[in-house]
Amino acid sequence: MAGQRSGRSGRLELDLGVIFLLGPTAAGKSRLAMTLAQQTGAEIASVDAFQVYRGLDIGTGKASKEDQVKVRHHLIDLVGAEQDFSSADYGKEARRVLSDLKVRKINSIWVGGTGLYHRVMTQGLSKAPGTDRAVSENLEKKTTEELAETVLKIDPAWAEKADLQNRRRVVRALAVWEQTGRKMSDWQKQDTEEGLMAEVETWCLVPPIELLGGVIRKRVEGMLGGGWIEEVKGLMGRSGWEGCAGSRAIGYGEVVELIRGKIGQEEACDKIVSATRAYAKRQLTWFRGIPKVRVIEIDPREPPPKAGVEMLVRALEGGAIPK
Repeated sequence: MAGQRSGRSGRLELDLGVIFLLGPTAAGKSRLAMTLAQQTGAEIASVDAFQVYRGLDIGTGKASKEDQVKVRHHLIDLVGAEQDFSSADYGKEARRVLSDLKVRKINSIWVGGTGLYHRVMTQGLSKAPGTDRAVSENLEKKTTEELAETVLKIDPAWAEKADLQNRRRVVRALAVWEQTGRKMSDWQKQDTEEGLMAEVETWCLVPPIELLGGVIRKRVEGMLGGGWIEEVKGLMGRSGWEGCAGSRAIGYGEVVELIRGKIGQEEACDKIVSATRAYAKRQLTWFRGIPKVRVIEIDPREPPPKAGVEMLVRALEGGAIPK
């Protein structure tokens, strides 16, 4: 495969390796990516909407400082938690990373659970205009349920495939409608730039949801006892934290309530586990809809299966990186 090229714009060169490794929260994808990277010399790029924020470390499952020393990580700690960061911003940063990897001739593993970022890199980005701040602030006054009800009426085609619990995405779709009079589904269908990584293989870890629930609980308990509360206390002391983009990451709101004494630690844990499990189910639904996705069924309680590691090593060696 090495040396082959496609004739399309944003064509791919196959003399370096790159793969996507997706999976729901707590499936073990980061652990597996570290194993692959250390075996192959590859570097890791995050496909996670909240790991881009500095200071959101424990609660987002960001790679530890020790792991970052062992393997170089990209697309984390890009902006402050109070700053906005869009899928278009991710696309720009990812292009920069891809260019750097090509210059240095380094293979890469693109790891995470944010399906939208994967879609941006593989299927392209809508050319819809940026969101006007005043429009966004007005929409943010509505509840998540009100926003979901509105977008279902205005753009059912978009809403059918979207995570309607993701306020940021729903606000974006409604803002585009208000600003342009065109539905987001129309923009995506008719005015989309081609994805840079359209030909890159996508692998997805798929654990049984009933097993994943127990792993999620153990993980949340460990995070709460391992510095997450102190992390959030530090974030709360920063100007602009209240209601900012980073504060919407799963679990951070519950930890704030815990710190303020509104709920106890057991209740906070239960709420975070419930929200995380629900999110994992939505992630799995999204991933199953990815064209040509390669599924690896795993037990999230166990180390990465040897056969799965070997498959991914072979895929990485034969992968593709954009020019």
